Amino acid sequence: MDALVIGGGPGGLTAAIYLVRFGARVLVVEREALGGRVTLNPLVENYPPFVEIPGEDLARRFAYHAESAGVEFLFPDEVIDLRADSGRFVAATRSGRTLTARVVIVGTGAEERELGVPGERELYGRGVSYCAVCDGPLFRGKVVAVVGGGETAAISGIHLAGLASKVYLVHRRNRMRANEARVRRLLSLPNVEPVWNTVVERIVGDERVEGVLLRDLKTGEKKEVAVDGVFIFVGVRPVSGLARSLGVRTDERGFILVDARQRTSVPGVYAVGDVVGYPMQISKAVGDGTRAAVDAFEEVLGGPYGGSEEVDRRWREEWEAFDLRRR
Repeated sequence: MDALVIGGGPGGLTAAIYLVRFGARVLVVEREALGGRVTLNPLVENYPPFVEIPGEDLARRFAYHAESAGVEFLFPDEVIDLRADSGRFVAATRSGRTLTARVVIVGTGAEERELGVPGERELYGRGVSYCAVCDGPLFRGKVVAVVGGGETAAISGIHLAGLASKVYLVHRRNRMRANEARVRRLLSLPNVEPVWNTVVERIVGDERVEGVLLRDLKTGEKKEVAVDGVFIFVGVRPVSGLARSLGVRTDERGFILVDARQRTSVPGVYAVGDVVGYPMQISKAVGDGTRAAVDAFEEVLGGPYGGSEEVDRRWREEWEAFDLRRR
């Protein structure tokens, strides 16, 4: 094939759509759900032209568009090994397939961070969750805690407030970082109680979540609050291990470094979406995918050099110059 896209989120699917329209043969490998983390979002707001749309619906639209364009999928499956070999890239999947491509576009995204407190891993799937859409209906009429202060915490808190009888919003600061209008909406809900300047010390329970032990950061006071579920939204970490194994450079947090054309430090490899970091927005991922596809076609697949040693040389020179300017 011409291009292997690793990850079926908005960035990866956009790149695949553009490349197919340019005439390239493209395969997308996705391990979980087409649409990526969009599927976990109860409601997507301000993604033009939608004022608001459920994340699952938007993800289905991305997948349908890619399928209609002629993109090929390997789903569910996962690339577990990736290496360069004589001007091409060779990938091995968990299902035992071997894939070769001239271009690789990495859109492996980011995953939710853990709190790292006792009880979190032990009670995962038994009251501890990182996805309000997936597990929210299990807590209809029950009491839950939402931990975090960003956009995902705010959106998920609103969603859960429509299901649970009570939502405790636990945040280590005295205000949320999320969009102000969304925060106002969340805090106006009668069954939402903010717990500011507070952290979770322990998730309590034997077979299932029974409560959370909280610590006030100002007073040091600890108290246990009875809850049936704990939804954790304290940031994300990039899924970049596969790219790093190929020699792709990342920053100190593990996000893949790219230039203005989404090129990585390895010629022929591009990166798009959340795996390259801030801002983690769907519109930004779509732009990443567009830039990567255009450059991949013009410079590697269909351009005047077609992936030659000249392209590799120029790639490295331009990428290093861009990297140096940023420092």
